[in-house]
Amino acid sequence: ALALSMVAFGFFARGLDDGKHRVWAAVFIALSALSHGIVLIFVFGGAVVMFLLRIDKQRFRYAFTTLLTAFLLSAFWVVPFLGGHSFMTDMKYGSEPGGGSFTTMWDMYFPLVTSLDILLVSLSIVGFVASIAKKRFFGIWMGTYSIILMIGVKVAQGGLPVIGLLWNPRILPFIYLLRYMLAAVGVYELGLFLRQSIALQKSPGQIPRPASTNVSTSLLWVTTLLCLVVLGARYHTLPGGELTSSATGTKYSWGPLQFSSARAFSDGWARWNFEGYEGKSSYGEYRGLLDTMDGLGKDPQHGCGQSIWENNSDLNKYGTTMALMLLPYWTNGCIGSMEGLYFEASGTTPYHFITAAALSKQSSNPVRELRYDNNDPVKGVDYMRMLGVRYYMALTPEAISKADALPELAKVATSGPWHVYEIQDTTLVEPLTVEPVVVNERAGDRRERWLEIGTSYFQHNDEWSALLVDHGPDEWQRIDVIPDATRAVGEPGESGRQVDIVTASPDTAYTARDLEPVTVSNVKKGTESISFSVDKIGVPVLVKVSYFPNWKASGASGVYRAAPNMMVVVPTSKNVTLSYEATRLDNSAYVLTLIGIAIAVFMYRRRFRYGVAISPVISELSDNSSDKDDDSDNLV
Repeated sequence: ALALSMVAFGFFARGLDDGKHRVWAAVFIALSALSHGIVLIFVFGGAVVMFLLRIDKQRFRYAFTTLLTAFLLSAFWVVPFLGGHSFMTDMKYGSEPGGGSFTTMWDMYFPLVTSLDILLVSLSIVGFVASIAKKRFFGIWMGTYSIILMIGVKVAQGGLPVIGLLWNPRILPFIYLLRYMLAAVGVYELGLFLRQSIALQKSPGQIPRPASTNVSTSLLWVTTLLCLVVLGARYHTLPGGELTSSATGTKYSWGPLQFSSARAFSDGWARWNFEGYEGKSSYGEYRGLLDTMDGLGKDPQHGCGQSIWENNSDLNKYGTTMALMLLPYWTNGCIGSMEGLYFEASGTTPYHFITAAALSKQSSNPVRELRYDNNDPVKGVDYMRMLGVRYYMALTPEAISKADALPELAKVATSGPWHVYEIQDTTLVEPLTVEPVVVNERAGDRRERWLEIGTSYFQHNDEWSALLVDHGPDEWQRIDVIPDATRAVGEPGESGRQVDIVTASPDTAYTARDLEPVTVSNVKKGTESISFSVDKIGVPVLVKVSYFPNWKASGASGVYRAAPNMMVVVPTSKNVTLSYEATRLDNSAYVLTLIGIAIAVFMYRRRFRYGVAISPVISELSDNSSDKDDDSDNLV
């Protein structure tokens, strides 16, 4: 993503000089944006700053058409993401400083040892000042954008406006990147300064000649070499480098130079990840569990279904603590995984981790502000049933002992240290016995309001006599909910705050309306569909699959979002199918991308340019550079 963004900035910056490369700039900006949401902010923001630093009529035309095309090209992903953010999960990582990773803003901005920070910042300041003095645009842009991003780290402590979903330390890598690039410019400028100083000493009173292309290239190579030395020292890969021990400790030595003996942490990450699952010493244990679950799925006495496992850091021995998320892959979709890699993409994430906490000896509890029921398998069984989970895998002796004591859990297999249980009387599609109640929308963040409803119903189900939904037929009762002040913990933004518990407002009382009994049969779950049959139409049915606006029903009215984050449909036919399909917003986004492709093709065939590109390295040293720059703004 970062590599693509650097290429995008290069094309865009050159295009602001000569009006060319619009299509390439737009394509690489779009590719950068599609690589990661945070990079999207960085690349679009950087391009806008780049344009504003050189704003004029011609460049406005270039920047507008390029950025518009880039947005259109990426719209097929960006637009649905922005439109569906209220159905996602905010992990509520604590903003920094003070969230656990940093203690002060100073630590965030300057994370290295003091001496190295002073060196890099000093060099970057030299590069920035020299760029301003010599009107070198790219250096000016890097310095300006670094300052803007530093301000952004502070401003983003509360997340992004409207969307939220931004942990402010995620901006820091871009600041560091620009700082290091400016430091490289500083090294180059110091090299030029030393060259000129030596020339003046040799020939006092004579103005040194501007650096030739060969000299400039040599200085760039020296700068590159210094960067490679730093990287080689961090990864212990310098030719002739070795670890040496002395009374002061172990150091990595390269000739007379000494560096820390600790390798860059990314080196260990890469090595650990690229060893793969089969390269781990515990692969046999991991493979055995996968085969066991695959066998259960193929056994007609048990069958396919969702699974959840005890949350434990020891799972990292398989290659990652998330290794069991691949159960659907290894079992060809038969055994599902309640936990998914893209935590923030699903509104069910909080309820999964609440369930995992109840079923684990020591869970990680990554979603903040939730009211976890730690190590309480009795509640865990209820939670699994509400989520439609079929299999539970326990690892620690404590969790296994408690699971063995619960009659609702039947042990069906063991594999190494793992004990696998099947939850009794759990279903994926369940007929309702009481008519759902629609909760009227409240003011405030839509995602947070539904989290309050979802957790209140999920963890305090005995306090509600009907299932809560966000909308439904006119004949269903409507109620308001209010926070229970007696159970409030903390205020928004405070450390230790917990999500509010809501109760039905006394002003909108409701009564439980019993429904006629219905039998559900022939439940089939595909990759993007669920089908089932009912013996009676018109009676609401609960489908225990994560709600998202893309679900469409055939043979039923709905789909209605139900607490905690499931779906309710009202069958209009005895055979019902739910399919995950593109929404109007998705289709509109696809159209926008097609328009973007058409515009890109048109611009490629009908290129326009203005001015002549000027070397950003040596142009300012020529006597007539300012005249060329003035001409470039007036040429079409």
